[in-house]
Amino acid sequence: MKYFLYFFLGGLIVSLIAYLGGMKKTLLSAFIATLPTLSVVTFVFVYREGGQEAALSYAKGLLLFTPAWLCYIGLFVFLLPRTDIWKALVLSVFLYFFVAFLTKVVYEGFYKG
Repeated sequence: MKYFLYFFLGGLIVSLIAYLGGMKKTLLSAFIATLPTLSVVTFVFVYREGGQEAALSYAKGLLLFTPAWLCYIGLFVFLLPRTDIWKALVLSVFLYFFVAFLTKVVYEGFYKG
């Protein structure tokens, strides 16, 4: 039952963001998407499931992968006016995974040595 609640809350937030974006309230939609609403809910659920250590590790992971997310958004903003949405999304997501992988490799190498 609790996982249904997690799914419902996440879906509700995403649906609200999509609805507002579709109503041409894109700035409000982006503002809500970047609010810590989803991460706050996730922090609470991760904490309930795994405790303080799990929530802290999740927060550190968010910080670690922020550069990849910024690259993803930056490339999408650059590509969308120049190509169709699907190419912009595929290339941006690919860049996200590439930068995230590099970040993880560098992070693990730094903290293992």
